Amino acid sequence: MVEKVLITGAAGLVGGILRRHWGNRFPLRLADCRPIAALAAHEEFAPFDMTDPEDCRRICEGVPTVVHLAADPSSENFADSLLPLNVVGPYNMLEAAAAAGCRRFVFTSSIYAVRGHGPNPPVTPDRPVRPQGLYGVSKCWGEAITRSYAERYGFSAIVVRLGNPRFDQAGPWDADEPSYMLSARDTAQLFARCVEVDDLPFAIVHGSSRHRRMWLDIEATCRILAYEPEDGTAFPQIAAERQEDSQ
Repeated sequence: MVEKVLITGAAGLVGGILRRHWGNRFPLRLADCRPIAALAAHEEFAPFDMTDPEDCRRICEGVPTVVHLAADPSSENFADSLLPLNVVGPYNMLEAAAAAGCRRFVFTSSIYAVRGHGPNPPVTPDRPVRPQGLYGVSKCWGEAITRSYAERYGFSAIVVRLGNPRFDQAGPWDADEPSYMLSARDTAQLFARCVEVDDLPFAIVHGSSRHRRMWLDIEATCRILAYEPEDGTAFPQIAAERQEDSQ
């Protein structure tokens, strides 16, 4: 029996990608502060505010796996946005997941947690964090607290340092430029593997398609998760109509 997956921030870009590409692969509980319409038979919507601990506890009840996407991805306003959404929010969700007995927590971090390193050579997951901007700093906090809670409460946790999920195989792109982008179908495959992989107490993985020049090293991601990118500048550019068929 396929277990239900909770997706927070499900109304956002990545949430939409997962819903579209996963189809009915998993029963889904879709949580967001914004409404989500046109639910499929395998989906349910749960409105929530991640700054409210009671809301977080409610949406985690009866769900073995949490994919935590919800965050402010654009602001540098620490007090009014990053603190409540990117610091308090992950704390509330981890507290709720631990109380609910969730078996796996997938925390969506960002390349901005390590973007200060630069792309030469590609950044490996074992490099120390080197954040760019306060948003990157907030993601470092999320990575640290996720690991702490996984070890304290004994559940499996995976941190995904996500690149930009807007790569289009039809281009335009320059294969000689380092890239941390990933396609929609690679994004969906990556998170599906985070849900399905067995016997993984904790891991930090990088989310990128395969490029001729990588910004984020993904060899550990491929080995740990059996992730195999299908797109990227390491592959030939394709015609736009073929790209549309693959989406």
